[in-house]
Amino acid sequence: MRLSMYSLLLYAIFLLFDQTAAEPISLLTGAAVMFGGGALWTFQHKIKCKLFECCDKPYVNPRFDKLHSDLHELVYGQHLVLDTVENAIRAHWTNERPKKPLAMSFHGFTGSGKNYVAEIIANNTFKNGMRSNFVHHIVATAEYPDKKKINEYKLQLRERILNGVSKCSRAMFIFDEADKLPEQLLEAVKPFLDYYDSVGGIDFRRSTFLFLSNRGGNLIANLALSHHQAGSPREDLTLNNFERMLMQAAYNEPGGLKLCELISSHLIDHFVPFLPLERRHIYSCTVFYLKSQGREDLAKDDELVQKIVDSLQYFPKDKEVFSSSGCKRIAAKADLEISRETLPSFTIKHLTFDDEL
Repeated sequence: MRLSMYSLLLYAIFLLFDQTAAEPISLLTGAAVMFGGGALWTFQHKIKCKLFECCDKPYVNPRFDKLHSDLHELVYGQHLVLDTVENAIRAHWTNERPKKPLAMSFHGFTGSGKNYVAEIIANNTFKNGMRSNFVHHIVATAEYPDKKKINEYKLQLRERILNGVSKCSRAMFIFDEADKLPEQLLEAVKPFLDYYDSVGGIDFRRSTFLFLSNRGGNLIANLALSHHQAGSPREDLTLNNFERMLMQAAYNEPGGLKLCELISSHLIDHFVPFLPLERRHIYSCTVFYLKSQGREDLAKDDELVQKIVDSLQYFPKDKEVFSSSGCKRIAAKADLEISRETLPSFTIKHLTFDDEL
């Protein structure tokens, strides 16, 4: 029986592996040379993607049903986020020829879920999630701490983005603590988010940019509180209540987006408000965390769950409507209670000087 070309190629590669310690790509190239022809590039690519992450299925493969279920089951109290994020991601990823990269700016207090939602997006568009080589998580305070080095940082950031998208057109960039970036640094990003067919010979229109910021948190909280005090359901709030306000706050307040052309040139597609979380949302976070730790028994203990919820701080002081830290400190508080519940009881023996030690 004649072996197929594919089988022969595999055999040649395994033969090479058996006789040399050369690195895999060299082996693939050597095998391709043995058989000759550009058609073998396809085989080489397939085998390479068996060994390494590639910008192709199954490594880059959006799962919209899973994205929907994760957002609705794991994110609490953020109806505006669920609707905007899911539909924006779906629309961008199903469009083979988008006009520009997708750019979303997440705003809200700490613990409201900005990082969590960014992680859910990454997990449901890339097989390796946040560990993917095509997901670039940029933490402002860690990577760009010195405002005096702004020009150097601009060059570094530009090179990082160019390199990232050259390797994968679906690359995702998450700017964490965008409000703490040196002012004007994000001007380096503007060409990549604009309506260009290519920049430096690279097409950026299929990539995604997420900017996570605490800016606008007070404005969001004040509007949510006024809505609450008026007796209106939280779910009645719409994106229109927040977008212009957040755009102005990001543009005028100190931080990475201040006076930034990304805003004045309308290159941010969606300003997404993360509302402060109420006690009922903190309760849900606590139950979920306890279950994730394998403590279904404690998750069903309403008194213990309520104890954890009450251990956090809330505002305003006279009403205590919203959590000051969202769900961020739930793990620490819950772990404390888990430790107390599992601590073995000791019988203390009172020794006298006549007892043998």
